[in-house]
Amino acid sequence: MRRLVMSGVILCCCAGIASADVLNFKEARKLLPRANAKPVIATYPDAIPANDAAQLTKARQSVEDVLTSLGQALPVYGAMAISPDEGLFVDWLNGAGGFHSTASARAAATAQCNSAKKDSSSDCVIILDVAPKGGSEEFSLSAEANAVFRKDYRKMASPKAFATSASSGHFGFDRGDGGRAIAACEQASSNAGDCKIVVQD
Repeated sequence: MRRLVMSGVILCCCAGIASADVLNFKEARKLLPRANAKPVIATYPDAIPANDAAQLTKARQSVEDVLTSLGQALPVYGAMAISPDEGLFVDWLNGAGGFHSTASARAAATAQCNSAKKDSSSDCVIILDVAPKGGSEEFSLSAEANAVFRKDYRKMASPKAFATSASSGHFGFDRGDGGRAIAACEQASSNAGDCKIVVQD
């Protein structure tokens, strides 16, 4: 059996809120889980090729246990994808973590997988998701951003704003009308060009 390898490289990205509305601190905090919320790992064993499942069974490992173990290495929000034609036992297997939403984590994991697989292999599918317990689809932040938001942003005097970049995985915040928050986000994200205000007070 080939050794199952997960790359130490974890994609880190963050996404904006589900709606275009900009929230204030109190509104956003009500929708966010606790900063140290326990990760919840959802696995999709049916997405694993039958021959891979058979190899794991022969090695006395369950598919769900292996997927859960892989998910434990990803920060929320996170996801992992494979090509059904190539399966789990590939040298390039890795996950995307540190996003602001499940949808964004899935998109990055799928894109990474599709760029790493052979051209002739089938398109990648999601095999696991990692989300915080108590998370909301209305508004969400990565674990790192949630912690900074609750501690550093909360203590900052108004006017102030919090901005995120969907493509780079960074965020920024500062006092003022939002311009400096966006500038801080763009600087952290190497001028990704997509930073936007998600919270403003």
